[in-house]
Amino acid sequence: MKTPKNGCITAVDGAGFFCDYVRKTILSDPVFGKTSEERQKLWNLGGLTVKTTLSPRAQAAANEAAIAKVNKDDPVAASVVQVQPGTGKILSMGQSRPYGLDPKKNETTLNLSVSNRMGGSTYGFQVGSTFKPITAAAALEKGISPAQTYTTPWKIELEKSSFRTCKGTPTGYDKWQLQNEMEEEAGTWDMTGALGKSINTYFALLEQQTGLCETIQMAKKLGYERGDGKPIEENASITLGGEVSTPLSMASAYATFANRGLYCTPIAIESIKTANGDKLNVPQTKCSRAMSDRTADTVNQMLKGVVEDGTGQKAGLSDRDNAGKTGTTNDRKDAWFVGYTPNLSTAVWVGDDVGEKQSMFRITIGGEYYDKVCGGCLPGPIWKIAMTGALDAGQTRPSPRLRAAGREPQGQGEGGGRGPEQAGEAEEAP
Repeated sequence: MKTPKNGCITAVDGAGFFCDYVRKTILSDPVFGKTSEERQKLWNLGGLTVKTTLSPRAQAAANEAAIAKVNKDDPVAASVVQVQPGTGKILSMGQSRPYGLDPKKNETTLNLSVSNRMGGSTYGFQVGSTFKPITAAAALEKGISPAQTYTTPWKIELEKSSFRTCKGTPTGYDKWQLQNEMEEEAGTWDMTGALGKSINTYFALLEQQTGLCETIQMAKKLGYERGDGKPIEENASITLGGEVSTPLSMASAYATFANRGLYCTPIAIESIKTANGDKLNVPQTKCSRAMSDRTADTVNQMLKGVVEDGTGQKAGLSDRDNAGKTGTTNDRKDAWFVGYTPNLSTAVWVGDDVGEKQSMFRITIGGEYYDKVCGGCLPGPIWKIAMTGALDAGQTRPSPRLRAAGREPQGQGEGGGRGPEQAGEAEEAP
């Protein structure tokens, strides 16, 4: 006789991770009680009716996408999280490993999309070149033109003392050596071309001109944060993705571009009623302007180039306006694709989720052999599956600027009770 299951184990379409995130929200957010004891008492009493932001359609798509290219017993895992621009609503959380407590079945309760405090990994993951649009936004806000060009060889060496922290101190006094993925990536680039081809040398020089502090301040406005909750480390390599974050943080940051510069904090709960029918206060999204709409429009146009003829061609959606960015750390331990339409922002991460992180060279994932994993060749196709499944094929096509107008309502679900400094992009040309 089997013991009846309850709690998040019973969630369908791989929604156990989302369910657990809702549970942790109730147990950790002061809106549900000033102390942890009060919040735990509320949860233990039971009888709560929780209306969440979960979209069944998006959740099914995210789960399908996560397992389509990565098997549950592979040496690496995939995470897919989706956020609605303009509302902050988390619509889905999918993973390639099923939610559960039996490691022999490759089950896990580790939520790879979120921070450690909310059940995620210890630090988060290095984001690779998915950070470069943040540097571009900071530069545009400072008045630097997208036509700004730099001429560089394949490798360059910069003085760390030329990058200043927000306190005005140098980040160091030795040299910062960096390079592009391929030797032929030498020449003159403007911001659009450098973003499309993910040119490391360009973005190091752009950050140098913009200012490290200005770049970090833009990241904070976009809700970018480390998975361990510690302050962002003020190193110049942040522009190449040397700092760690979470898929939820990245999906929310890119949702800001889709929403023309207005950032909204992510939320998972719409409403809660007690067993007596009393309504409880729930966390509300807080929206703030991270950049001008003109800056966001410019970033949108540049990121459209990534999926049209840049490193993200395999991810591009042919039937609607979309934009995004690939990201791969230089040791291939983390691979990303983050992208959006006006209605939906999705972040996909692939990497080692247990023990010592391995590099993804000469590896078989989902039954397919990869000489070296890159953001465009694995997370990109996963992103495309998730977006295609979540979006309504009959919705009105958005305008070329990816304006967040005409947003389609989403369905809701019901539920109850550090990285090394030199990390950077290792993306291949398409």
